[in-house]
Amino acid sequence: MWSDLTRGVAALKSAWSFDSIVPPADTACAVEDAPDFLREAETYIESGRHHSAAILAGDALESTLRKLCAEHCVVLSTNATVDGMNAELARKGIYSDVTEQRLNAAADLREKANCGLWSEVSKDDVEAMIAEVRAFAAEYANR
Repeated sequence: MWSDLTRGVAALKSAWSFDSIVPPADTACAVEDAPDFLREAETYIESGRHHSAAILAGDALESTLRKLCAEHCVVLSTNATVDGMNAELARKGIYSDVTEQRLNAAADLREKANCGLWSEVSKDDVEAMIAEVRAFAAEYANR
C-alpha cells in the first residue's frame, strides 16, 4: 500500500510540474534579482564588456516579465520565451503595444549578444537597453 501511495504522489507531482504556472526554483530566485542583474550590467558597461551587459539586462527583463506573468495569472509553459511572455502580457492589456515593441527591441538586442553578433550590439544601444529595462521594471514590477 505504501508503494502505491508513493507512486501516486510522484505521478501527481510530475503532472503538476508539466506546463505549470509555478516557475522553477532557480527562476523564482532570479525574479527577485532583476535590480542586481542591472547593477552588474552597468558594471560590465564600465569595464568595456557591453555584450555581456546586454545579456544581463536581458536576464533582468526576463525575470521582470516572469514576475508580471505570475502576478497576472498568465500561464507559462516550461520553455516560455521573453517574446511569448511579452506578447501575452500586452494581449491581456497589462501594458501598451508601444511598450511591447520597446521590449521586443531589448529582447532582440539580448539575442544578438547571445548569438555573438558583436557588430550589431553597440555600447550606446546596450546603455539605452539598460535604461529601458530599469524604467520598465520600476513601473510594472510593483503594480
